[in-house]
Amino acid sequence: MATRKKAKPAKPAKPAKPARAAASGFADLHFKLSVVSALMENGHYVDEIDAVAERAVDPEAYQPIAEVMAYVDRLAIPKELLATVTSLQPDGGDLIYQAATTEWDGEDEIFDITSIEGIEALANLESFAPIAMITQKGIDYTPLLGCKKLERVDFAFAAKGAANKAVRKALLARGVDVGED
Repeated sequence: MATRKKAKPAKPAKPAKPARAAASGFADLHFKLSVVSALMENGHYVDEIDAVAERAVDPEAYQPIAEVMAYVDRLAIPKELLATVTSLQPDGGDLIYQAATTEWDGEDEIFDITSIEGIEALANLESFAPIAMITQKGIDYTPLLGCKKLERVDFAFAAKGAANKAVRKALLARGVDVGED
């Protein structure tokens, strides 16, 4: 009878990078903050996030509270709850930023959204109209093509280039009201 060699133990997985929000399929944690904030406006996660922020150890003013950021990053939002988001308007005055930092004036890029990849998980999204919170170079709007119920999109924060021109054209062909350019 042949003897088997014991398999070497698997190497532990590397921890997720802070800018990842894979628990709900969002590529950018800052975009996920915007989605969570929309849910907070309807009473979801408010108590949980406030409790995490209150337990934070020595949070630094004008910096994200690490414990809140980690909580949101790990948060697995059920599809049914994501489906309740019909409008998304990222803005520095959103509820999440009151919990994610002790003091913040919104005048820097610490929460800037660099990708909306995963937005198609918002199955009933009708309007995407960012007010702020988007990186200065703009973002790729291609993921919006996966949002089948869109009625209105503001292109003010779209990155310049052929990809977003094609997205704009495709959305217009679907009858979506496209603003700014």
